[in-house]
Amino acid sequence: MDGRRAVTYRSWSWSRSRSWLWSQIVFCCCAAVLLVTSINGEVDAREPVEASSAFESRCPNDGCAAANCPHNQEVCLLGLVPDRCGCCANGVCGLAESQECDAISRPCANNLECVKMKDGVGTKTEVLYRCACKEKEMVCGSDNRTYSNVCQLNEAISKLGNNRTLISIQYWGPCQSAPVIKSAPKNFAGIIGQPAVFDCEINGYPVPSINWQFTDMLGITKSLPGDDTLLAIQTRGGPDRHTVSSWVQIMEFKHIHSGNYTCLGTNKVDTVVASAVLDIRKMT
Repeated sequence: MDGRRAVTYRSWSWSRSRSWLWSQIVFCCCAAVLLVTSINGEVDAREPVEASSAFESRCPNDGCAAANCPHNQEVCLLGLVPDRCGCCANGVCGLAESQECDAISRPCANNLECVKMKDGVGTKTEVLYRCACKEKEMVCGSDNRTYSNVCQLNEAISKLGNNRTLISIQYWGPCQSAPVIKSAPKNFAGIIGQPAVFDCEINGYPVPSINWQFTDMLGITKSLPGDDTLLAIQTRGGPDRHTVSSWVQIMEFKHIHSGNYTCLGTNKVDTVVASAVLDIRKMT
């Protein structure tokens, strides 16, 4: 009797242990499913805007009868992109940068993505979806023109038609260009004992360096600032890209400061100069 009771107890213990084991396995499986679902949810939240469900545009309910498939690939200046509805065997025309887009019927061309942006100012803003280039870096074309991104270059190439091979990427980054005077120093008649300022703004790539020279009334030229304690030079980058600005400031104008002030902008391509005259204002 005790033997049967012992066997029965062991069987009941094993059955209970097995039930507990299965419950733990089920719990682990459920936890794993929840974890994967959570991870997938995070991934989905980081997907490009063009793949989200925010778009109201959907595939046509009447099949592909209303689909506007390009009959000739050449009409698509920026090439063909896959048709998500499967209506056009060869794809549909990709849209250019800044054009309004959606995930289904108005897809962006290659290297572009449909992004959410706001148009307007203040309370009159509205949310739109427009094509934006994935690459933000400037490129130098073989036509020695700087394009804001590779999408702008591709668009320029597409407009050449049969002459597309005339332009290609020469290298990434802006094209090298000679310095250009954006703002030149201006002639000034100063008052003895008062401040006087000359400014100069130059653009180019590589970004130019600016130096100043002074030629006095006797024709003697020297580099500034020299050892003049009444004179200071300030230089900073900007206000635009690849631009540098510089000032000559005379804290107390004296007769010895009368003359010609020359701004020199230099990079590896060339040098540009601009001059202005500082004279004494005639008092009436």
